[in-house]
Amino acid sequence: MKISVKNRVVSLRFPTGLLSVYFGIFVFVASLIFAGSLKAEVFKATAYCSCVKCCDKDPSDKWYGITATGKKARWGTVAVDKRVVKLGSKLRIEGFPNTVFRAEDVGGAVKGKHIDVWFPSHEDAIKFGVRKIVVQRVING
Repeated sequence: MKISVKNRVVSLRFPTGLLSVYFGIFVFVASLIFAGSLKAEVFKATAYCSCVKCCDKDPSDKWYGITATGKKARWGTVAVDKRVVKLGSKLRIEGFPNTVFRAEDVGGAVKGKHIDVWFPSHEDAIKFGVRKIVVQRVING
């Protein structure tokens, strides 16, 4: 059996024989599942923190720093459009190789392929700015 990859397309060549056909089908289906599940997409990325300017809540507010899923915002929290990315999804984001992010929040301005990354300070959120990034969903992580 020969496997080749070109332009993210997997090509398989099999020797004749029933066993090789069954094995080939298994490998082909597994590669489709694996490749489709880890699809990388380009998103607009912005940043926010828990401050009044970003979330319209001050520290005395009961819901200050609490995400849409009811968890406290922390490094690794992102806001998403829940029609595009399911809340609770784990994500890898270009530029942050050591962090698995979790979609735990939503935002009024977060629509479509837009992700809002939580930062611990307003200054860090401002420095991040607005950019296009590659986002990849994590299967097991």
